[in-house]
Amino acid sequence: MIPANKIELNYRVMKHQDDERWRHIKWPASVTEIHVHLGGAVPLYRLWEIAIDRGIRGMGAGYEDFIDILKIQDDRVKDLDTYLEVYDKVELIQSGPTSVRESIIIAIHRAYRTGGMTQLGPGGEGGSPNPLFSVNRFELRFNPLKRTGAVFLKGSHAGLYDVDRVIKSACAAVEDVEIGFKGKVQVGLIFCFGRDMTFEANMVLAEKVRAWREKSNKVIAVDLAGHESKNPLSDPKRLAEMKEVFDMVGPGLGRTIHVGETPHVDIETFIKTVEAINPQRVAHPIVAFRAWWDKKDDRGLKLLQERDLVCELCVKSNLLTNAVKDLAEYGKIVNTLDEFGIKYTFSTDAPCLQMTSLAEELVLLLDAGAINEEQVLRALRVADENTFLPQMGNSR
Repeated sequence: MIPANKIELNYRVMKHQDDERWRHIKWPASVTEIHVHLGGAVPLYRLWEIAIDRGIRGMGAGYEDFIDILKIQDDRVKDLDTYLEVYDKVELIQSGPTSVRESIIIAIHRAYRTGGMTQLGPGGEGGSPNPLFSVNRFELRFNPLKRTGAVFLKGSHAGLYDVDRVIKSACAAVEDVEIGFKGKVQVGLIFCFGRDMTFEANMVLAEKVRAWREKSNKVIAVDLAGHESKNPLSDPKRLAEMKEVFDMVGPGLGRTIHVGETPHVDIETFIKTVEAINPQRVAHPIVAFRAWWDKKDDRGLKLLQERDLVCELCVKSNLLTNAVKDLAEYGKIVNTLDEFGIKYTFSTDAPCLQMTSLAEELVLLLDAGAINEEQVLRALRVADENTFLPQMGNSR
């Protein structure tokens, strides 16, 4: 019987050999990652440290239990709703100006250091000595209202912490990191409206975004995220309300939306949502692929094509939520996008909760034969060209 530590050693040797197979690719020295949620971007051991420091209760029966609770795993996740359950606890840990600041600083450094690594350590920290690239441009998204301590109220915007202080702290954290990196790192914040929040709460956030975009160029875009089961926007009244929310922030900010990730959003609702909110990018538009594959209904794909929208793809999270059944189907998605001439990117979504990195997910696709080298490099260029970040050295 081979000792467990020897099995682990053999695995690491084989993994290292696999990674070497892809080093002949002309990887760019630095890349842009455009779809990462703050709630999934802080290593679990750092969340534990923040929770201990803040005296937050309900953190399990010790460190090991805490890690087990927060780590998103195959055997627990059945769909997007169960996938999102862990975020309630993470958002509580990250509540308040101080915790948001600390979380953002950690998230940016993690992206820069480990985004190009094909192996990570057990706590989500770096594990590869020779990364394929570094993440130098980074879009980080979160919902400031859910960092006020009101995360469990699900709709109320009255929290323990002031939302303006939360946003101010977030913008200052980005500025401080950029100063420290002396121009080698560029970061922008995307604020997410919540499907699970009331119209009134989302309007409060929209008004805050409108005010803060004039104070800080670190606010670059808005997003729509959350449980599609709770608000698919199939009701015309609720869709009109969400359009009003997005319009409240005014012109000039980027727009991206999560839509069509689950069966709760049908192709009709997908089309009407994209037409109403008018984003430049769409995250996880799985319903458009299924409509084409199952019913030869190409309206969703034609909409993406005609509006020149960019699809934000996140491999492991799509597999975990069962939005995509396996890597072979992921290859089918990529080939369908190429068939219709639709641009796409790859991101990690929640790298620390899933114990992954951008490089690991790209290598995962390459190893499975789901994509080829040209498609990978093209997707990385698409991210560079379609980020909401201004050109390096420029500001609004």
